[in-house]
Amino acid sequence: MSEEDKKETATEEAKPPATEEAAETAEEEEIAPTDNPEGAPEDTAAASSSSKSRRVYVGNLSWHVNWQELKDYFGSETGEEVLRADILTGPDGRSKGCGIVEFATEEGAQKAVLTVNDTEFQGRQIFVREDREDRATGASSSSFAGGGGGGGGGRFSSDSQSRRVYVGNLSWEVAWQDLKDHMRDAGEVVHAEVITEASGRSKGCGVVEYKTVDEAKQAIASLNDTELMGRMIFVRED
Repeated sequence: MSEEDKKETATEEAKPPATEEAAETAEEEEIAPTDNPEGAPEDTAAASSSSKSRRVYVGNLSWHVNWQELKDYFGSETGEEVLRADILTGPDGRSKGCGIVEFATEEGAQKAVLTVNDTEFQGRQIFVREDREDRATGASSSSFAGGGGGGGGGRFSSDSQSRRVYVGNLSWEVAWQDLKDHMRDAGEVVHAEVITEASGRSKGCGVVEYKTVDEAKQAIASLNDTELMGRMIFVRED
């Protein structure tokens, strides 16, 4: 064997053998992934948060209002694009007298709160506020004007959030005492109040404070979808 042949043989022997692991590494470097599964939940959460800021909650709706009428009304009143509208219903499909409207932009939702709140729609004075649920929590910042009175003494205590429930779809004729008496079935009611306009007219909803957290939870479990003075009310955490 010549000196030149010996050098070529030595060079080939010195090269590291190609392993399966090395081949896989090279293939991974050559084909970059096109998506990131781990990032998906974050994108979903961001989208959910964005959607929430574009939604408004509408209360005191007539039982006869359907989603199309709700969507058309908010579109015409605000001049903004409405993506969808939903009427909240009970297990039997009957309207709960409230709904959710989602706009294309946050500005549209904000405009709805400012311009459509306290307007009359199909014979009832509706109220509109930002949708505060994920739909998970619903910390209420509603004001309680006039009326109401007493119900257990004074205003709601500052530390009573977890002991309060929000009651929607009330008949206009329901007074704080009627509400308190009905909600007593779940426990001791410390205070009950019907949310009203500045004129004293009911907005068709109210807040009830119980003595304990467990009683408030019981009210949600047992009094949601019960009938009070001709209307099927709904009860959720305040």
